Amino acid sequence: MLKISPLYFFLFFCCFSFLISAPLFAQETDVLMTNSRGIDKDRYEGVKGSPYLFKEWRKGKIISADAETIEGVLLNFNGETKGFEIKKGNSFIELDPKWYIRVLVEKEKAEEYTVFQKNFLPPLANEFTRVVYKGANFSVVEHFISKIELKIINNVGKNEELRKFYSKRNYYLIKDKKSTLLKLKKKSLFSFLGHKSELENFSKKEKLKLSSEADLIKLFTFYEENGFAQ
Repeated sequence: MLKISPLYFFLFFCCFSFLISAPLFAQETDVLMTNSRGIDKDRYEGVKGSPYLFKEWRKGKIISADAETIEGVLLNFNGETKGFEIKKGNSFIELDPKWYIRVLVEKEKAEEYTVFQKNFLPPLANEFTRVVYKGANFSVVEHFISKIELKIINNVGKNEELRKFYSKRNYYLIKDKKSTLLKLKKKSLFSFLGHKSELENFSKKEKLKLSSEADLIKLFTFYEENGFAQ
């Protein structure tokens, strides 16, 4: 009677399991992508400007509600549709936002990512926001919006219509299950945060400009490290 070594049996089982699981994994990824829809690349023809957050499409990771991950895709965030789009060759795909909760977009430096998260608090629920600052006591996120506005321009006695994208970045502070829209003026922001004199002194010493996101992060870091956020 032919005897089969336990080692050979184990190797056979592993190979068989891989052959079964590999197609299933591919099917799961295909299912995630199937819940997206194609986009007409000429849909914004005649509109000046761009609705996209990034000037160039970037590689990133897409994480589903079931923790499935799609990596190495070219993507961008569209502020007009408030969702992510994937570029593959000359084709564009719009992701169905109900299937995705987190997107990581590569930065210029290796192994660094810009984090986008869904399902924060109202009025941000079910919309993607970019994580600007994440501390122990509070977080700050950016909500990017782009809208098409119509303007009438008088050109040598003739009225002409101009359709153009206008983009806006709103910053929200999230703390104690509440989200608050921040006004990025020193007087308003310092009054809202409290410890106004300390923040004013730090801002003056560091020559902070609240129009700079790097300076905003410096301010929030100082605020939290000194125990003002508790």
